[in-house]
Parts: sequence; structure tokens; C-alpha cells
Amino acid sequence: MTRRIIVALVLIVTLATVGTWPQPSAAQSGVADTYPPYQARYFADTGHTAVNSFLETWKNTPNALFVLGFPISQPLVEESFTNPGQYYRVQYFERAVLEEHPENYGQQDNRYYVLGRLMGNQLAKGRENEVPFQPVANPGDGSWFPETGHSLRGQAPFSQFWHSNGGLEVFGFPLSEQFQEVNQADGQTYWVQYFQRQRMEWHPNETNPQYKIMLGLLGNEYRDKFHKNDSAFNFRSSSDALPRQFIYGFNAHLYAQGTAWQDRTRVLTLSKNAGVNWVRQQVRWRDLHDVSGQIFWAELDNIVADAQRQGISLLLSVVSAPDWAGGPGMPRRENFKDFGYFMGQMAARYRGRVQAYEIWNEQNRACENGGDCATAGGIGGRVASADYYVDLLATAYDAIKASDSYAIVVSGAPTSTETNRADIALSDTSYISSMASNPTFRTHADAIGVHPGGQYNPPDSKWPSNPGPGPNWRNSAEFYFRRVEDIHNTLVANGMGDKQIWVTEFGWATANNTPGYEYGNSISQATQAQWITRAFELGRNDWSPWVGAMFVWNLNFAVPWRFSGNEQHEQAAFGVINGDWTPRPAFSAIQAMTKR
Repeated sequence: MTRRIIVALVLIVTLATVGTWPQPSAAQSGVADTYPPYQARYFADTGHTAVNSFLETWKNTPNALFVLGFPISQPLVEESFTNPGQYYRVQYFERAVLEEHPENYGQQDNRYYVLGRLMGNQLAKGRENEVPFQPVANPGDGSWFPETGHSLRGQAPFSQFWHSNGGLEVFGFPLSEQFQEVNQADGQTYWVQYFQRQRMEWHPNETNPQYKIMLGLLGNEYRDKFHKNDSAFNFRSSSDALPRQFIYGFNAHLYAQGTAWQDRTRVLTLSKNAGVNWVRQQVRWRDLHDVSGQIFWAELDNIVADAQRQGISLLLSVVSAPDWAGGPGMPRRENFKDFGYFMGQMAARYRGRVQAYEIWNEQNRACENGGDCATAGGIGGRVASADYYVDLLATAYDAIKASDSYAIVVSGAPTSTETNRADIALSDTSYISSMASNPTFRTHADAIGVHPGGQYNPPDSKWPSNPGPGPNWRNSAEFYFRRVEDIHNTLVANGMGDKQIWVTEFGWATANNTPGYEYGNSISQATQAQWITRAFELGRNDWSPWVGAMFVWNLNFAVPWRFSGNEQHEQAAFGVINGDWTPRPAFSAIQAMTKR
């Protein structure tokens, strides 16, 4: 189908006036960064991904594949031909060029944040004195547009197509009346009409009704004229077509500076030396926000300042409500507003210095909602419903975005489990499915947090097709790193497959003395290193572009556990440095790993 359309839609106009169109430029000063969410859909037909808000516009365009076509570039910055001297971030599609307008962000639900370039204006340029392009009188039948002095009426069914496929937002106002013009591709004469963003052509003898109205491949035309050597248009694999740079991260313990064991500068330096420029730090709401309303920021201020000084980006995982708000789990519904206030204050205080916030952690575990997760594998509490969690997430999301539009909001990562008891845990795939079926979730998460299992199963193994060695922790998908694939499939089934997954905790324990983690006794430090790096390869390459970030659990938890006299604790066993700060093989392997 695509090849047929490409042949048929060669433009009638020879683009003699296109020489006046703006040239691409590397000048990007003054161009605002793209706002989250960062999402992607890869199209193998053209070797490109439609990304971010460009993808959102594509999805919201009726009959998008026919009206806009496939993406044919990655985003790039170039000068506007309607506002010379102004530069915008654009993405090219076969039939259109979409353009970000940051000045419209945050207004009318971002309806006009991305607009189609006025490609039709350029095609009509210089033809103003031709009869079809001269304004006409209002016929009084509601088909006339005073903005351009032209109407949508006549023999060809352009009006019906215009209204059925996006109307003004997609095509713009008419620039001409209907008239007959010769198609230089086939020498035939067709009825045509020009619009601000497109040119329509009527093929009444076409047997397939879908192709009776044909649209110009304006994006292709402009690419061929001005972007022949631009790498943004090069065909690429899905692993080279991410919407943003892939994030390599560590979970780290950055609190307790001033104690005998902590050296925050050293922790951050180790991360940077490993080529890992993101750190996830958990923050307990209950430790900062007093019942009086006062918020005690002092140590978190220092953490943020030290990370910024070292060039480390931060993901803050915020958990645990104060007792006065219904904690230690999630807050009572009447205290959601207090959580929103807290998150809004945090985002305002750290605007531009904290890059991302994860709202809650493993909310499908009962102990994360009123129990104790540190005792006997987790006791007490009751799992809050997915809708309850989504409402809490939405409250935080709105508050964060009001203070820092660029902050990335990640939904809390459910723990990997197939248990289905509200007093213990609920299946992560079922919980994610319930979250994804809630319309509020679709608009209140920039990325989706995931915590896959691992136990002593290699990263490439999967139940039941390729099980691990056994004898235990092998007979359920919850024990496998590739659980991430199950989560993605769940999102796809709920129409959210374009939203990126962030793996905010993953790793493999080695020998330890903690009940429930005995599988670590079968994993050597060398194997741990091999499996972590292989997991990164899967996330970065095989799961691209729908995985955007991966955070190893963990960097330095062995240090405080050694100081407390139990370096064999499971948290220490998951670490990639020893309690005396020396690197494990996993740290060295991550450091040596190619990152792109």
C-alpha cells in the first residue's frame, strides 16, 4: 500500500519556490527542551520512531497513517519558514512535518503544543494571483472561512474528508477553491484543493474508497530537497531510535553523611567513575514532613547539592506517609492533598536539580501499605487497590508538574509476584493491568516503574519456555528478569505499549545469611557481574525503545551493613562494591560496559 501511494502522490507543483524555504541549522539556542512524557513507537517500514509529543499528536490524528504517514526522521531543530529567525524542534513524517511550540505548553491540555507545519502555504506561495487562489464571496452555506476567504464546497468530497480526518488542526484552512490541475506523475487531470498544511487530490475512479482522496507526501519532498545528507533521516534499528538517551543508574544510600561509615562524595564519585550518571535514592515522606506542616529539608538539600556538583542526575523514590497522614503506608484519602502539597514543595525546591520522582514503591505488597517490610520478608498491612494508588499518583503528578514541568514522574514499581492475597501481595501483571485500565493513569505517568525478579535464574531464561537451573525459584515467571516482557505485554494489551518502562530495581544477590534469599548462595560474584551486564544489554538493545532506564540494586549498601556487623545481609549481597569500598567484579564489569 505504501509504495503505491508514494508513486501516486508526487506533487504537481515543481517546488520552484522551495529555494526560499529555510535551510536546516545547527543553531539551537533558545529552543526549549522537549517536555515529558518520553515515549516511542518504532516503525520498521521507515526505520524511525515517532516519539514523545509528536507520537501523541500522531495517535490523536484520525487515520494517522494515511493523513500523516510513517515517521521519516528523528527529531531535529531547524528554522521556521513562517517565522524566519525562529527555530523549532520538528519531526518529519511522510506527509507532514510536526513542530513543537513550547509557548503553547501547559495550555488547553497541550492541545496546540505540537502543530503541523504550514507546508501547503509554501506550495501555494507565488500563486496568489491565480484564479483558484483568489478569495471568493461567502456563499452563505456555512462552508466559507473568513480567515482565508475560501470555502469547502464543490464537486470533490474534500469537505467530508477534511472534517472526518482532523479538520483545522490537521489540515488548516483552505487556501484555494477546488480546481483542476495536471498531476505530473501520471499526466492526468484531477480536482485538487490546497490547504495551509496539505494538498488534496480527488481520484473518483479509484476502486478502493480509501484512496479516492490522496494527500501529498510533503515531508518526503522537503526531506529530498534539503536533507539528503542529514543523519537524522538515516534508517536505523529500534535500538538506535530511542526518544531520549538511555539511562544507566544505581540505587544508592546517600543519607547519613557525618556517620562513621558514610562518604557521600565517594559514593557519587564511584557512580560517575563507572559511567553511571543517575542515582535512585529513596526518600521517606514521614521523615521530612511534620504534623505542624513544617518540612525539614536539610539533609536532602545536601544530597541534591552534592549530586548536582558531581553531575549526577537524581531519581527520588518517595514512600511512607507520616503517622498523622495515615502512615507508615499510603496516606488516607483525606490526606492526599497533604502529599500533593509535599511533592509540590519538593519539586519547586529542586526544580532543575532533581530530574525524576518515583511515586511509591512496590505498592502491590501489603507491607508497603501499613505493615513492616523489613521483618520476616514483610508482615502486616493490606494492599491498596490499583485505583486508590492511581489517585495518589495523580495527586502527586499534578503537584509536581505545577512546580516543574520538566520533572519526570515515574509510577511506583510493583514487586514481581504471582501471589494474589491482599494481606500479602497481588500479582504485578494484574496490578499493572488494573492501573493501565484506569484513564487517569494514562495521563499521570511519564514512565512506568518495574521491579523484575531474578533469584538464581540467568537474565535470558524465562518460565516456562527456557527455565532456570532449579530446583527452587524456577517454576513461576515472577522469578525471572524477563518478567519485564510480561509487564510490557500487559501494557500493550491495555493500549499503553508506547509508554517507556523504567526498571528502577534489578540485580542478583550473592552469598548471604538472610532467610528467603538463599538462592544467592548459588551465585558467584563473577556470575553476578555477567548477569547484570547481560541484563543491561537486553534492556538497552532487545527491549528498545520501550525500556528507557535501568537502575542496578545496589551500589553501596554493603558499607553500612559492614559497619553494623552483618556484611552477609542480602542488601549487601546485592551490592556491586564491598563493605570496605573495594569494587566487586560487577562494578568493574559495569564500568567497562559500553554505554550508549
